[in-house]
Amino acid sequence: MQNTPQPILDTLKQIKNQENTRIELRKIKNHYYAYKIHTKWNKQTKKTQKTTQYIGSITPNGQYKPKQQKTTTLPTTKIYEYGSSQLLMQLSKDLQQTTQNLPHQNELIALSITRALNPSPIRLTQPIWEDTYTSTKLKANLTPTNITTTLTTIGHMIQETYTLFHDLSPQGGMLFYDLTSILSHSKNLKLAEKGYNPQKKRVNQIKIALAFSTSTYLPTAIDVFYGSIKEIKVLKYFIERFPSKDIGFVMDRGFTSYEELLQLQKEGIHYIVALKKNSTLIPLDFEMSGVFEYGKRNVAFCKVKTLSYGFLYLFSDPELRAVAEDRFLGKVRLGVLSMGEFCERQRLMGVFGLLSDLDVEPGVVYEQYKVREEIEQAFDFMKNDLEADRSYLGCDDAVRGYFVVVFLAMRLYFKILQRLREHKLVGVVSVREVLLLLSKMRMIVEKSGHEYLCALPKKTEEILEVFKDLLPKTCGLTQ
Repeated sequence: MQNTPQPILDTLKQIKNQENTRIELRKIKNHYYAYKIHTKWNKQTKKTQKTTQYIGSITPNGQYKPKQQKTTTLPTTKIYEYGSSQLLMQLSKDLQQTTQNLPHQNELIALSITRALNPSPIRLTQPIWEDTYTSTKLKANLTPTNITTTLTTIGHMIQETYTLFHDLSPQGGMLFYDLTSILSHSKNLKLAEKGYNPQKKRVNQIKIALAFSTSTYLPTAIDVFYGSIKEIKVLKYFIERFPSKDIGFVMDRGFTSYEELLQLQKEGIHYIVALKKNSTLIPLDFEMSGVFEYGKRNVAFCKVKTLSYGFLYLFSDPELRAVAEDRFLGKVRLGVLSMGEFCERQRLMGVFGLLSDLDVEPGVVYEQYKVREEIEQAFDFMKNDLEADRSYLGCDDAVRGYFVVVFLAMRLYFKILQRLREHKLVGVVSVREVLLLLSKMRMIVEKSGHEYLCALPKKTEEILEVFKDLLPKTCGLTQ
């Protein structure tokens, strides 16, 4: 720069030596300013792109005044969510062990915790994470850009993720299976193809298969498929993927390929299939033969041997019956249904059937099917934000990585459900209620570094008893 005073040039030279990088001097209205120069390669324009960063000013006499750094005044205290995030952190110890050789491990653990806590769009993940006390102990970069990088990297590592599934699978026991699909309008995803949804409509979708263990009630694997692939083909692929397992499948009322059950029998693969209300497999005359308790309510049952498909289990739930009767009586009142038609349908109100090759107590089959419903609800809850996140999931690898995180989050979710089952609280308290109650357990961190828990509501103290070995109820001041 011409006519620049020598003191300014001397100071500029000193700055260059100290910074050990390119420095640019600019003159703006007779004032001199120093800027760092950065260059990076732009893949789209295939050219080097220059960026600058202001670092300070230089007076005419050569005095350098560095840019003043913004200082943030810290509050005297910071209050963090403590209970639910710390519980999930304790429950993630096996995930911390099995993911230790994967890249972005901290981000994977943090993402699984936040998704179990509060399944929200990716753009909201970082503030949710930073509100937890756990974020002060586990450093993770959860900016949207870095989350996209993490998901894409993990989604590309298919062999490594299947090794992860293997390491998390228990020895023995059955793997139960669920298949769902998600609607996608993204033009960038090859996985999104036209296929039939449960309503028999052709839509652009991605199919997701999930397997979980009946011995631990935890998810053991997840996979993503093209939306056009038929369910039975996905089912066969899953069987091939886990050839050494004692596999079983739980299907909902949308499954109609009953002849395929005969093939499963030949291959020694177990199944539990929910029958449609109008299924011809439900006999015209049947009598309930016993009662068991589930979730503090009584359920009647009967068990019938079929000629081809194993056993038919029929259940009568009084709560479902009351709901159904009220709905159909409403139709009678509106003139949509006659009283005679109501009486004909009344026999099957509150009754549903399960078909299985398993020769076990009816309560066992009933509970395993109910677990499937719990999985559906949790899975739906966690996958619903995929469409909102499509701007961050611009490729198939990112979608696969996304569902690896959903899988890890579901393992944490079902570990809580596992503990509730051990305490006979299933049907009494939900996992979401547990997380909500424990979120009221707040950690107060003073500016001095002192930490202590706030006073706890009675219901939070009660639920803490279920997890007292993982989350001790200590309210003392800590250093």
